[in-house]
Amino acid sequence: MLKVSIRTVGTFLAGISAMMYKGTTTPETAAPLEADSQPGTAETAARKKAVGKVLLLARDEVPLRPAIQKLKWSGLEVQVTTSSLAALGMIADYDPEVLWVEALDEELSLEEIFDALKTPRQVNPITVVVSRALSAACPTLEMQPQDDVLDLEECAAAPTSFLQIVKLSKLERQVLRREHEVFDSLPNALLVVDQTLTLWKMNRRVSQLLEIPDPEFRKKALGRPLATAFAAVGIAADSATPLPELIKELERSLKSGRSRFRVKETIGATERLLSGEITPLVNSPSHALVDLRDITEDERAVLFEARRERLATIGNLSVGVAHEIQNPNTFSRVNASNLKFMFDSVRPLLSQAALATGGKIGSMSVDTFLQKFSECIAAVDMASRRIEAVLGTLKAFGRQDDGHSEAVDLREVISEAVLLVRHEARGIAEVHVELPDELPTVHAHSTGLSQVFVNMLQNAVHALAGHKAHLKNAEPLIRVTAEAVNDEEVIIAVCDNGPGIPEAIREKIFRPYFTTKPQGQGTGLGLSISSDMLHRFGGDLTLRSRDGEGTTFYIKLRRFDEPSENS
Repeated sequence: MLKVSIRTVGTFLAGISAMMYKGTTTPETAAPLEADSQPGTAETAARKKAVGKVLLLARDEVPLRPAIQKLKWSGLEVQVTTSSLAALGMIADYDPEVLWVEALDEELSLEEIFDALKTPRQVNPITVVVSRALSAACPTLEMQPQDDVLDLEECAAAPTSFLQIVKLSKLERQVLRREHEVFDSLPNALLVVDQTLTLWKMNRRVSQLLEIPDPEFRKKALGRPLATAFAAVGIAADSATPLPELIKELERSLKSGRSRFRVKETIGATERLLSGEITPLVNSPSHALVDLRDITEDERAVLFEARRERLATIGNLSVGVAHEIQNPNTFSRVNASNLKFMFDSVRPLLSQAALATGGKIGSMSVDTFLQKFSECIAAVDMASRRIEAVLGTLKAFGRQDDGHSEAVDLREVISEAVLLVRHEARGIAEVHVELPDELPTVHAHSTGLSQVFVNMLQNAVHALAGHKAHLKNAEPLIRVTAEAVNDEEVIIAVCDNGPGIPEAIREKIFRPYFTTKPQGQGTGLGLSISSDMLHRFGGDLTLRSRDGEGTTFYIKLRRFDEPSENS
């Protein structure tokens, strides 16, 4: 039979490295032992206890039966195979503590067997015992500390030392299981990788964080490169590699020696923000412990708080600016009123004086002059009143949100939001507010709810900007309507006749950081913060959209019921 290359063996044993593929046995390759004589009661009891399992690889098992039978009587369970390839395949299924290589066939060399077992032995310890004849034939063979060179006949005659080897192998496995138990009890997602990104350890928290559906994730993933391991345990992937951004960032961090990294990754159907902390292992610097955490909600809270701080700062500034503008504006308004009073007083005199000049003042007729003068005074007064309204809105918008719900007048809040956005909408779209005469108050906070409506209106304006072509002859329009649908809820609709939201991204627009705007023009937090804020008020934010038919956002709020006097 031809010698099999190491590359071929590596391919054949890819599953063994992760303990995935079950080995198959045939009567020719793995035969159960036939007892030369029936053991007594003591021997039978010893066999039932099965102090350990041994897989014996031999060229011919018949001459070895007496020695093997003695090992079985000492409490060991022994299975024999005459095929080296079959022996490697049986390891995952039979799971022996010891692989005894007594003799080889022509399929694999001893070096190839040790090379093929290198990865599986790190995942599930197994001791390899080599016969003295094979050891002498391979003087350069590199064995691990727990391996040994023994004579089968001598061990059968005096099995104590060999039984100790089996027990030590079992103890090593017990220690590894305890290590897994401790690993699994830790609250963070932990995994151990080497510089080649081969996965050596992972706890159950990793399966929860990465949404791994396979309960046998550890058996199937360990000992494999990360990309192959994630694919083996059923992690869904849009690309050829599952979790590509996480793998790339981890690889870059290991190569550069960075101890921390952050990366956005799509897990399931949701984009998440992950942070990782890398710690080299003390006794194995080529391996590193990676502490993975989902910081999406933490980051949202930080950004939300930062946004609140900025808004509070802007609010305080706006209040100060409004106060500074208020004084001269009051002066202008008072003087406009005085000017109107004085003009009304001299109007008859001007009319009478104009008779001497042919009924004209300058080049205008006296009536036209008086009308124009009156309109100018009225325009100054109206402009002053508009400035006062804007200043009042700025002051209201600048008030601190203490987080408590109160009775909020929707009409007032919507009017404030429209006033704040009107300058941005000018030249882009008309904003029509259509509210019923009787509109109940709602549970909210006026500052927070005003911010929500400002976000909704700004999004509508941005959607319409630069997309007038699809409207044909229609004018860009934003409509705000409200309805008390029942005794408990009020629904406000913010509707635009823009291009609509593509179906592919409708489920993503409420996610933090998601934005369709060019870089630098959007944070991707407006809708996310608005949704969170409405949930704090006991409300909700949903949308309905079709390509080319516009978008409607529905804001649902609880009606505010005043406590009765008897309560």
